[in-house]
Amino acid sequence: MPLLTVECFPAEGIGPPQPPAGNARLKGGAICSAHPEVLMDILRPEMNLAIWDRRMPASLNRYLSRLASQAPFSVVVEDRIDRALQVLADRIPAGVVPDFMIDIRLLASAFATIAYTGGIVRVRLEAVTDQTCPRWHADAVGFRLLCTYRGSGTEWLPMAGGAAVARRLDSAALPCPPLRLATGAVAILKGEKHPDGEGSGCIHRSPAAGQARLLLCLDEPDQFPSDT
Repeated sequence: MPLLTVECFPAEGIGPPQPPAGNARLKGGAICSAHPEVLMDILRPEMNLAIWDRRMPASLNRYLSRLASQAPFSVVVEDRIDRALQVLADRIPAGVVPDFMIDIRLLASAFATIAYTGGIVRVRLEAVTDQTCPRWHADAVGFRLLCTYRGSGTEWLPMAGGAAVARRLDSAALPCPPLRLATGAVAILKGEKHPDGEGSGCIHRSPAAGQARLLLCLDEPDQFPSDT
């Protein structure tokens, strides 16, 4: 697909209280492309979401469906990429296939490079059937990578303002239509702890409950208490 850039909806449009001062209006842009290099655009100060719009190889379909059917489960590990993926492979309930681990390694390496993590990542792979994060929010992290391997993708709003704006949104009267990441697409989101400051976080939520959802989430290290 051609490069697609989405301008943000002004945070001022949802009424009082006023959003944080400064460049909040400029921090809600999103960019999408079929080329993986687009993920680097998350480093641009006006972008809080970069999407690599890809489709998973058909060879993985049967395996991903089988893994999603093991819901609910969650595997979390934080370590250097090689060690983290070895632990992950040992804990995945349906076993692993090489192509799946190669894909996660690719995403972890790209994320570690973009987020300057020194080769350490926090990996969370989970299969869920409920709506884990129903409220619109912006994450209290610097960067986060999301990829929904099975089921509905994460919903997001092309809005500036971050967490402060998300807290006062009325889901029944949103100021702009929500968008959704495609299954298999890779997204890097800015959070409220990014050096761009408050108001830089991408406003998003998990989709409504339904079919099992298989989600990969990558974070920078030392953002959460150890649970491995």
